[in-house]
Amino acid sequence: MEHNTLGRLPLSRISTKRQPPHWAPAILTEGVLRLFGRKRSREERLQRLLAAGKPMAYRGIEVPVSAEMMPLPVLVALSNDDYEVPELEAGTALLRPGDRMLELGTGLGIVSGILAKRFPDCQFKTYEANPDLLPHIRTLHETNAIANVDVHNAMLEPEPGEETRAFYMHPYFTEGSIIKTDRSLGAADVPVLDLNTVIGEFDPTVVMCDIEGAEEIVIPKADLSRVRALILELHPKLLSRASIKAIFDACSAHGLYLRVENSSKDVVAFERV
Repeated sequence: MEHNTLGRLPLSRISTKRQPPHWAPAILTEGVLRLFGRKRSREERLQRLLAAGKPMAYRGIEVPVSAEMMPLPVLVALSNDDYEVPELEAGTALLRPGDRMLELGTGLGIVSGILAKRFPDCQFKTYEANPDLLPHIRTLHETNAIANVDVHNAMLEPEPGEETRAFYMHPYFTEGSIIKTDRSLGAADVPVLDLNTVIGEFDPTVVMCDIEGAEEIVIPKADLSRVRALILELHPKLLSRASIKAIFDACSAHGLYLRVENSSKDVVAFERV
């Protein structure tokens, strides 16, 4: 019988694969069941929270809970203290007392709402293309006594060629965009305003932008000459590398350079040097 040189077992009895002990399948099954049980329990708890319709505390504000406006992933992120964290951290780091922030893409109003509470002497003007979100945003402001945010239902474009533009709705509201996809549910005609006219009138010191791919249209032609800081969520699944390069080139042309320490994930922060 052939033997190995390191021990007494025959080579035929030595396995190259480590076999789990006989009790492992039961332990693994129990662990998987516990994991799925916790997930199911959490989802059931969140569904009950949706059904109750009570506001949810998140980073200093009370967020209205609505089954119509709040998909489960948003509720999960809120419950995990993980909703739009890169934007919140960049905004908190770059805003200064007395700033005027222009926000393109209000969403549920949570980001500008939290920043408005943290910086009560700053003024915020925000634009949201999805008309269905406006009632939720106003309720959030009323619930939290926020008076320093001015909300508008419109899209901002440099040199708009038309008074309205189609905004494509999506089952997950954050994916709504001017770019039609195979999951678009339909379109709403939304007013289009001249971006640079709004910038000239409001004179923002900070711009925050999360507009689901439309940044490739907006940022390269935006007048950012008087803007001190820009916080921008990029959407690389929708944009080409050339479009992203054009955005960075436009920022550089206006003296805005990347703040690496305030950038994370797809959110990039720029500040004037």
